[in-house]
Amino acid sequence: MEISVATPAGRVAGRRHGDVDHFLGIPYAAAPVGAFRLRSPRPAPHWTGTLPADRIGPAAPQHLAGSQTWLNEPIARMDENCLTLNVWAPADARDAPVLVWFHGGATRNGHGGAAACDGFRLAREHGIVVVTVTYRLGPLGGLAHPDLADPDTGTCANWGMQDKIASLRWVRESIAGFGGDPGKVTIAGQSSGAANVVLIAQNPGCRELFCGVIAQSPPLFQPPMFVGLDEAAEYTEAVAAALGTSVAGLRDLDGADLVRREVALLRDADFARRFPRPRTAPTLDGRLVHAWPYDGVMADVPLLIGFTRDEAKFWYDLALPDGTRLSALTPPEPGAPFDAALARLVVLHYPFEPSPSPAAILAGYRAAMPDAGSDALWLAIYSDLVFRAPIWRYAARHAQRGSPAFLYDFAWPLAVTGGTPHAACVPFVFGTHLHPHLAPKIGADPEAAASAMMAAWAAFVRDGMPATPTFEWPRLNPELPAGDAKAMSIGRDGMLFGPLHGAARLASWLAMGISDGAD
Repeated sequence: MEISVATPAGRVAGRRHGDVDHFLGIPYAAAPVGAFRLRSPRPAPHWTGTLPADRIGPAAPQHLAGSQTWLNEPIARMDENCLTLNVWAPADARDAPVLVWFHGGATRNGHGGAAACDGFRLAREHGIVVVTVTYRLGPLGGLAHPDLADPDTGTCANWGMQDKIASLRWVRESIAGFGGDPGKVTIAGQSSGAANVVLIAQNPGCRELFCGVIAQSPPLFQPPMFVGLDEAAEYTEAVAAALGTSVAGLRDLDGADLVRREVALLRDADFARRFPRPRTAPTLDGRLVHAWPYDGVMADVPLLIGFTRDEAKFWYDLALPDGTRLSALTPPEPGAPFDAALARLVVLHYPFEPSPSPAAILAGYRAAMPDAGSDALWLAIYSDLVFRAPIWRYAARHAQRGSPAFLYDFAWPLAVTGGTPHAACVPFVFGTHLHPHLAPKIGADPEAAASAMMAAWAAFVRDGMPATPTFEWPRLNPELPAGDAKAMSIGRDGMLFGPLHGAARLASWLAMGISDGAD
């Protein structure tokens, strides 16, 4: 059954199926091509008649490979004209709460139409409107330089984040026509999508766009993983010079070609020595981003935040059911290589004071995990130091200011790989675990865990609390030290609220010097 809705730019026609209205590929901004390339998003131009909205829009140009293919199936279409979103709404919804989802992928991969984040089940079973968003990635979404300053907005960075904000403004103006409540919007994301959600929630200019935040495994990094404008500008200048143009001249290059050529540069040994990682992540530009998450202040709204049990496996130990290895990295060898890698890890990823002693961290893990080999120690340390400890601390700081914070530990053991790597939570939130691209990797009997997780997330979107009729989910107590902190564990045993997993993990956190509460 076809159904149409009026938006500020014109009418769109979707399809009603299974008591859910599907509107796919709706433009929320003008195509960021030509004169609009590497500029702030503009409102979508008006159209006459009714625009078909029955097909997922193209993904942003990208190079999808390795661990990123675990969650993302092969992409059918990529195009620079990618600023579209998808809406799933219960049939005849009125003033329903809204979930807006921003995908992860290191700001370089993924799209809002991926099978893992299909909003059908959340809309049908839980009565919420689900919006998923596609936005610019890689150099098109992240190159930054004063010479790229938009003449209308004055911004010169964070194009992909500006796309996300533009989509939220579209939701505020348009979602009522789809049965959603524009005053009841929760912004959510995983990985880089979650990091962007946190940064948007720290921006006072965005405060009217949301009433709650869900951040799944956000990388709460510091420089040089995230960069300031000077560092981003240096990278942009180097890319432009290598491509034989000026910084301003980057706007004249075909977008897909720019993405391909930047990927090739990152594989060039000389360029990679100067820039071991692309500087296209969020940029501290002083306009959209004023502070990094470790010392920024989020809006006073409910926060649902957490991590997977074994985040590091995504980068070090991820495989397909046929044994194909996806992870690009290997743990360091024992001895001096391990010690040097741990020291680098602390410098790169741990922003809080006091800075933990690498020797103390390693001693704590060895004492608590006496039977673990070097690889297992590295994976545990990486998971805690890069994700779990900073996320716990961010949640505790939010709660300490009197705002509701709810912490989870997702612990579903995957088939083949075992453990619970980064990104494994996403199919459970959307109930897409039976999709052919995902089911063999997730393993048997995930429905109960997925149903419980969907219900909790939907309850948070409705009421700002992730409790359901079958269990209570208490707020995070910011007065408890890390060693006594509690979270909702989600795994094969269902949802259980209790101490964070593992004496080894807690001992390691004590070694990191964060045992005395949030701040």
